[in-house]
Amino acid sequence: MERKPEKYIGYWINKVERTIKKIHDKRFQEYGITVSQASLLHQLWQRDGMTQKEIQDKLSMRGASVSGLVDVLLKKGFIERKQDEEDARYKRLYLTEKGREIEGKTINLMRSLDEEIMEGFSEEEAAMLICWMRKLQCNLERLDR
Repeated sequence: MERKPEKYIGYWINKVERTIKKIHDKRFQEYGITVSQASLLHQLWQRDGMTQKEIQDKLSMRGASVSGLVDVLLKKGFIERKQDEEDARYKRLYLTEKGREIEGKTINLMRSLDEEIMEGFSEEEAAMLICWMRKLQCNLERLDR
């Protein structure tokens, strides 16, 4: 018996993720970044001076993907790379003034979209959805080990 893709949770998660990314990318265009680039910047807004490896781990991304994002953000002038003062083997990423300037605007944009996405959900439903997504993520991380 064949099952339709719409019957699988992975189908819906993938569809929702792609749609959210597409909307974020459209809205981030005015700042000259994509949602993936904003995710990396968000890590530096939380803790400036991280290594690429630290960001890679936080974002659960492959090294090559993070490297590509870093290269683009360096070229656009949002971040800079500096040698670690205590261990020359490491290079750390720091926000530039340009990178700091868009923090509030992009965070407000993300918050606004989050509110729009959750429109029609009660607070309890939204909390349950987040709880379920966390459980899914834990299951996926266990499978990925």
